[in-house]
Amino acid sequence: MQYEYERAAFIHAFIRTKQAMLKDQLEGVSGDEMELKETFWDNVTMNFSNTEDAQETISSIKQQAELLNERERSSELMKKQMRTLRRLADSPYFGRIDMKEKGADTPDALYIGLASLMDETDSEFLIYDWRAPISSVYYDSEVGPVSYEAPVGTVKGELVGKRQYVFRRGELKALFDTSLAIGDDRLKEALSNEASTNMKTIVSTIQKEQNQAIRNENSRFLIVQGVAGSGKTSVAMQRAAYLLFRHREQLDANQLILFSPNELFSNYVSTVLPELGEENMIQLTFRGYLFKRLSKTYMVEDGFEQLEYMLQANNDELYRTRLVSISTKSSMAFKEKMDQFINGLETGGVPFKDIRFRNETILSKEDTQTYFYCLDHTISLQNRLRLTAEWLLKELAKHEGKERSSKWVEETRELLDKETLLAAHHEILAEHPNEDVFNEEEQQFQNLAKQITRAAFMPLKRRVKSYSFVDAERLYEQFLFDSCHEETEGFAAAALFSMNEINNGRIPHEDATPFLYLQDRIKGLRVDRSIKHIFIDEAQDYSYFQLMYLKMLYPAAKYTIVGDSSQALYAHSKNDPVLMDLSDTEETTTKIVFRKSYRSTEPIMKFARELLVDPNVVEPFEREGTSPVLVECTNRASMIEPMKNKIETLLESGVSTLAVITKTANEAADAHARLSEWIDIQLVAKDHHEYNEGAVVLPVYLAKGIEFDAVIVFDASDSQYSTDQERHHLYTACTRAMHTLVLFSSGHASRWINHIPRQLYTKQALS
Repeated sequence: MQYEYERAAFIHAFIRTKQAMLKDQLEGVSGDEMELKETFWDNVTMNFSNTEDAQETISSIKQQAELLNERERSSELMKKQMRTLRRLADSPYFGRIDMKEKGADTPDALYIGLASLMDETDSEFLIYDWRAPISSVYYDSEVGPVSYEAPVGTVKGELVGKRQYVFRRGELKALFDTSLAIGDDRLKEALSNEASTNMKTIVSTIQKEQNQAIRNENSRFLIVQGVAGSGKTSVAMQRAAYLLFRHREQLDANQLILFSPNELFSNYVSTVLPELGEENMIQLTFRGYLFKRLSKTYMVEDGFEQLEYMLQANNDELYRTRLVSISTKSSMAFKEKMDQFINGLETGGVPFKDIRFRNETILSKEDTQTYFYCLDHTISLQNRLRLTAEWLLKELAKHEGKERSSKWVEETRELLDKETLLAAHHEILAEHPNEDVFNEEEQQFQNLAKQITRAAFMPLKRRVKSYSFVDAERLYEQFLFDSCHEETEGFAAAALFSMNEINNGRIPHEDATPFLYLQDRIKGLRVDRSIKHIFIDEAQDYSYFQLMYLKMLYPAAKYTIVGDSSQALYAHSKNDPVLMDLSDTEETTTKIVFRKSYRSTEPIMKFARELLVDPNVVEPFEREGTSPVLVECTNRASMIEPMKNKIETLLESGVSTLAVITKTANEAADAHARLSEWIDIQLVAKDHHEYNEGAVVLPVYLAKGIEFDAVIVFDASDSQYSTDQERHHLYTACTRAMHTLVLFSSGHASRWINHIPRQLYTKQALS
């Protein structure tokens, strides 16, 4: 064991020495770079007197530019090496495997860390990167015969021993041997730490099933169904880092996209890849994509607004109508119906708009439709639209020419300012320098008439080029009323609701994706084939239609789709399958299930899983902690003071992150208003990108994917959580807690809590 401490000290000293050397080299390169920039033109011979001299000048400029680029590349490489060394200085490695390859006499001791580290001659690995092929043995294998896939093929051997390490600020604090993948002691030590406002890396504690997901490269669709706290989001991020490492010659970060549930979550995970030495991939939200596409024309309801309505609305006619609307339009059957409808448009049915100019129809929708459907039917809809647009532009050009002699053009010309007239005069002189000056006035009139009509027709031309002559609203209306309402009870009312909203400039969330899909299939969509991998988190909150739409947007990409059906919060999740198979028959799909939950202590997870229909889908990790506490109060007002006292006690005990979690945003605002009179607490809303340490209050759908040291459920009463769907909301809220869970209830607690065995929580009643 003494050798291990001596080696750790040597590695620490080696890293510090290398840091110092790199710092000196970087200062030298940076100085050269600065000098080159300052003296760039001094070192260039400028002479363009003849072709030969000009070529020599260009060659001189290129030579200086290449020299500068070389210094900049060297500087950037050294900075990257410095960042790697800084990460290794704190914790150089976390594991070791003793492996004897087939045919070898003795085993080799291989140390595993966040990044590779070579010796002073760059010939031997002192530390192997956790993503290296041989490192998979550390995560997957027990002592005994092993094999792993390397670039040269399958390597076989024997794992003789395995060891794990704990470092603090570069100093080795503990080590222990294990025959298993990752020992529970190492995992418990990592999980006992405080939560952070940014996600932590899990490379030192990756479990076998997690490693299989991270290193999967054969499947186009990797679907991970993982219970709350099973590390599925962490796995997705480590998987991105692994792919960037394994395919660094062909793949870079801007070819990967993460679809996050909200901006708060995006910020929460934004530090993971940089900590692993990789650039951040592109981060988007589906909500943001819909807004970007539709907000210029419509007020777009986002998923949060839809969820808020469904959670707070009375069970009235409109509520029931929207329930039908949401469940139908998110389904596989609805998309199949739309695809059938689109196929039928090949022979007829695409509605067009009149093209009007100065309140007069100059090209009727009937004429456009006739031209469109007179084109060869073997030509695709998109190409027929392109040909129709070209025809319309020619027709507009004819009308534009006729309008130049119109009275309105002359009236407009008379109102032009002197600067415009003077510019027209100079333009004529430049174009016709030798012509008779007496023709100038006529030429000026013609030029101005051209300019005036060109400007007037420009908006029409832009709309034609964007295919706005297709009546998208009527097309969607045709689909809703002609294709669906006879088969679904209550859908006629849902269709009427949707079209009334759309005609008034508002688009409901459940209509946004089908509405875009229909337009894109007709008009053509410029898909992005440069994207090589899509990561979708909290996939259970996407409808089938939304996931298929994303597949259409990025046809060349592979997909990593992670989620938990037990945390499905949206109305469409009630009847629609989640985490479905997106693959076609010829494409490979791998589904991996994570059952073990690591985030919460065992008492919290044993309590929370009882909120599910089948508690056995969750396996709590054996980590000690205190039992959850249920505090029943007579009403909401009486909850506030004891809740305030509990928050203060927890913060004084050293809790870094504490969340008061509510069901809705309105409830979060109410809780914040009541609690902020007593304590310092931050209200987190849907457009927030970050939150502070200390106490925060937020609705459960914004807390998804995030963990806190302590969680207080604001009002876990039966009036708040009684439906099957609200059961998932309560489960999600409880599973955000790592170490402490307290539930306050105004009146009787939720029926889903009351059926939990009493030995799993402590109950307090306050008058």
